Amino acid sequence: MQLAGSRFDHRRLAVVGILAGLLAIAIAAGGAAPARAATSCSWGGTALAPTGWLTIDPGVTATPMPEPGVFVATGQLAGDDPRCRGEMKFVGQVDAGSTCALSSFEGQVKGLPGVARFWGKGNLLVPSQLYDKAGNLVGIENANINTQYNSSHFSTACAMPEGFAGPANFSSVVELYK
Repeated sequence: MQLAGSRFDHRRLAVVGILAGLLAIAIAAGGAAPARAATSCSWGGTALAPTGWLTIDPGVTATPMPEPGVFVATGQLAGDDPRCRGEMKFVGQVDAGSTCALSSFEGQVKGLPGVARFWGKGNLLVPSQLYDKAGNLVGIENANINTQYNSSHFSTACAMPEGFAGPANFSSVVELYK
């Protein structure tokens, strides 16, 4: 024999359990907040006023590069963080096999404290991962070489034997994680 009061307690417990489950699902669906950069710097001006310059020797073409090419990009850093001051320079290579459609590149970073190396893959939008001396990922860099200056000769240069070699201008945003 069941008492009326005991049936009420079970229903109440079931309702509380269902509400707790729905709350847990709602929290999980929202997920964790996305990671945010500790600081951001502009490098080589802005998208509307690019001031960074890059060169590639030999230039990239529509045909895969048979051997690596020398890659240099340089520009002024700007931003609120003290690390966002002075000139930053990428010195490295465009990897063998790269084309105008897709290039991979890597090398040393000079002029940005706490960052020693870069590695990236792209074409007109060129994202790079930034690493410290120990090989830890410490930030990202998102270069834009799709500028008014470059667009006038990018496609024609890629079809020529000498390829797209620059000098070409760019702007970028650098995000540092700490």
